[in-house]
Amino acid sequence: MIKVCENALHYFEGVPQVIVPDNLKSAVTKGSKYEAVINADFACFAEHYSASVIPARVYKPRDKSLVEGAVKLVYRNIYTKLEGRVFHDLESLNAAIRVGQELQNNTPFSGRDYSRWAKRLGQYSYRTIEKILYKRLDKMQPEVKTTRMPAHENIRTIRCNTD
Repeated sequence: MIKVCENALHYFEGVPQVIVPDNLKSAVTKGSKYEAVINADFACFAEHYSASVIPARVYKPRDKSLVEGAVKLVYRNIYTKLEGRVFHDLESLNAAIRVGQELQNNTPFSGRDYSRWAKRLGQYSYRTIEKILYKRLDKMQPEVKTTRMPAHENIRTIRCNTD
């Protein structure tokens, strides 16, 4: 989850003031109606980039409606065009997705003559409105510690005599 968020920050070339993850265990240790407990690693990641973390509330679809709509667009306009193609490595798959993504972002909105990326005076554009609100992206990447839980809960101690 941290690597995915970090890749998104690099793609958008900036850091938003707030990151809104879903209630996955990799971001949220304990979900709550009022205040969720953020995973320690994800909290360190957000602190490194000086961003706040406000997880989407459990069973509140309005918190995730924009993301769910974007996922539908990606599936309909990018994934379906890749169906049936064979990719032998992750890099070639990612390159094909990037091409589809650029086509999607540059396609004009229905009934409009501008797109998500296109610049038009007096109209919404990511590059002219949202991007200027982002904080600068720190060139130093955060160090992520990997922690592992024991496979067995039954941990026994063994004593060894030095005789």
